[in-house]
Amino acid sequence: MTGKGGYFLVQEIIRIEGLECNHCVVRVGRAIASVQGVMEVDVNLEKREAVVNFEETRTNMGKIRTAIREAGYEPL
Repeated sequence: MTGKGGYFLVQEIIRIEGLECNHCVVRVGRAIASVQGVMEVDVNLEKREAVVNFEETRTNMGKIRTAIREAGYEPL
């Protein structure tokens, strides 16, 4: 997928353990969005997952997973 600026976007779906309420959704969403290179994130409480679009030249799944862990949740 190509973003508006011509960069290549990767989309990943990450299952997340510990999502129990809307506060959790906001916290995880902010943590993921704070990673440089993340362009869009959608955290779904019912599915207990996050859909993340990011520039693969600026970040990677390791950094995104670390941000989730630092927020107090476990990416599966």
